[in-house]
Amino acid sequence: MSTPDPRGSTPSAGGPAPAAPRQRAEELRRLLSRAAHAYYVLDAPELEDPVYDRLYRELLELEQAHPALITPDSPTQRVGGTPAEGFSSVEHRIGLLSLDNAFNLAELEAWYGRLLKVLDREPAADAAPPALPMVGELKIDGNALALSYERGLLVRAATRGDGERGEEITANVRTIQSLPLRLQLENPPEWVEVRGEALIPDATFAAINAERQARGEAPFANPRNACAGTLRQLDPRVVAARRLDFFAYTLHLPDDWQPEGGGGAGGSGAGGEGRPADPPRPTSQWESLRWLQAAGFKVNPNAALLPDLAAVEDFFTHWDGGRRALPYATDGVVVKLNDLRLQDSAGFTQKAPRWAIALKYPAEEAPSRLLRLACQVGRTGVVTPVAEFEPVPLAGTSVGRATLHNADRLAELDLHAGDTIVVRKAGEIIPEVVRVLSELRPAGAVRLELPQVCPECGSELVREEGEAATRCVNSSCPAILRGALRHWVCKGALDVDGLGAKLIEQLVDRGLVASIADLYRLDGALLASLERMGARSAEKLVAALAASRAQPWHRQLYGLGIHHVGEVNAKALARAFPSAAELATASEATPEAITAVFGIGGEIAQSLQQWFATAANQQLLEQLERLGFALAAGPDERGGAAAGPGDGEAAPLAGRTFVLTGTLPSLSRSQAQALIEAAGGKVTGSVSKKTSYVVAGDEAGSKLTKAEGLGVAVLDEAGLRALLEPGAGP
Repeated sequence: MSTPDPRGSTPSAGGPAPAAPRQRAEELRRLLSRAAHAYYVLDAPELEDPVYDRLYRELLELEQAHPALITPDSPTQRVGGTPAEGFSSVEHRIGLLSLDNAFNLAELEAWYGRLLKVLDREPAADAAPPALPMVGELKIDGNALALSYERGLLVRAATRGDGERGEEITANVRTIQSLPLRLQLENPPEWVEVRGEALIPDATFAAINAERQARGEAPFANPRNACAGTLRQLDPRVVAARRLDFFAYTLHLPDDWQPEGGGGAGGSGAGGEGRPADPPRPTSQWESLRWLQAAGFKVNPNAALLPDLAAVEDFFTHWDGGRRALPYATDGVVVKLNDLRLQDSAGFTQKAPRWAIALKYPAEEAPSRLLRLACQVGRTGVVTPVAEFEPVPLAGTSVGRATLHNADRLAELDLHAGDTIVVRKAGEIIPEVVRVLSELRPAGAVRLELPQVCPECGSELVREEGEAATRCVNSSCPAILRGALRHWVCKGALDVDGLGAKLIEQLVDRGLVASIADLYRLDGALLASLERMGARSAEKLVAALAASRAQPWHRQLYGLGIHHVGEVNAKALARAFPSAAELATASEATPEAITAVFGIGGEIAQSLQQWFATAANQQLLEQLERLGFALAAGPDERGGAAAGPGDGEAAPLAGRTFVLTGTLPSLSRSQAQALIEAAGGKVTGSVSKKTSYVVAGDEAGSKLTKAEGLGVAVLDEAGLRALLEPGAGP
């Protein structure tokens, strides 16, 4: 049996291979790739299954006979090789920022007002706001992926991670049939970065759970968790068996790339072998989605081009009802400014793009009966009331606990023993108590309040005037110590593998560890005597603790758990104050030097002053130094900065904003950014009148053009290095 060749000829599916194996292998790869795209992406099968199978088998046999014919984009290479031993961490070429959320139409309108303001398009008094075309896309409840293509070939796939670095899972992602291994372009760019969402459709999820239950295995809680777990499987064959899908939604191209011949409407009008010409460079998000489709990606068909805010609200309302009929989970819509130039002008906050927002649907609610009020003590001593209730299913998981935040929230709810409460998942993730059904309250029910003493150590609890939090102030409280230890060893801080919550609990409860410093006095024999710890595990943990001494200063600072000092603030403070001693001195003598750091306010400065003034914290720093911690930036972390933040030469780029574009001769973008930030400068993604310099390398594109139009100073790499020299003028 034969089948029509999509290109017009009629190859034999079962006949002898042609005399030229390489030519036949290329032909088979084209046929099979086109057929897979038609089946998995277009939902319009071109080949019958038996025909596809015979062609696939012919290619497989041809490659086995001639291994040199195997190419990375061959359909036979989607799944193969031995299981991985683990996943490596990789830096994203372009960061994956999160989106800000809106939970109702009023918050959407507030976001739109902020967007108009940053674009200098605020309406006059009593005038209607101007209309900005936007794109509405469904917010798929899956897992974000970063895909890297070079010269048209998929070379790397990674998880979101922290937005800057993720886990490299290329072998697993190659198993997703709806994702192209080679872009369907005649002349692909040198590199392409694609962002999208991996997901498990509802029907596939149900089938997977049915199979697991038939084997006596526990079912997955929901499709998103199943997808996340699948992507991190070490064996790609397991991933392939779970049949993941993928929707692409974001495209990044080299700054100055244009398709050969102008592409699309401006080009020749047709590609090779009768194919359409490569699409032109997108100038909008809507065109980006079309570009992704043309390149072979599956794009969600429910996206819409929306002319104004009213259309966005209609889109949101429509899908509130329509989403339940979809074959996959979605919990909201994503709204993006359509014009890419306006996106560039709007820019980013420290955490999210200003030109996009996720508009979430109200969370599902369910009633339940309160069983008890528990209290948990955090690492800063804050005592949080927690409602424990009869478990109820919410957004795909069983929920039986919800935080009540503080004493004010507890009083606001007027919670009594045995109350019937209504619970939901805020943002489809965090359980919360919405209200109490007081009409169902049992007779004589006792009103619930926070205890007067710490549930962990019995010390009297304190609530300072003007604060919502109630705290235990006993620094020896076991709960505070356990929290401090967990924070110190977490990934963003010292990243000590093998020291989990259960082991920390053992160490504290047995009195083996009374401070962070005590962790570094543990030996292998002692650790091996603990539950679930063998000699080999103990040796690895001692080695991991020893290695953590070399973590950079900003991680050590974050690990100390100072109130209000998160990962981002720790990096900024560590750049400005390259040692604990300098930061301690500034917190006491010159707090204005701390608040002068970009992003650091008075609240953080006050928190630092209180922390460094505490005798127990001073003793901890002294002990850590005796144990081998530098508590200071190494020479490679200081970049071109001199000794102290008060010295005028210490931060030669302080107060200046940079934009990087093109390829520099010897520095990657991340290296250039690190040098600029180490010298006190700030790197942003878009050019504006406030930009101090644009650093341009080879193949610099639209950002360079915009800088020249605005009169912004342009530097090459040599010019940047000159600025980094201490004492360099503006």
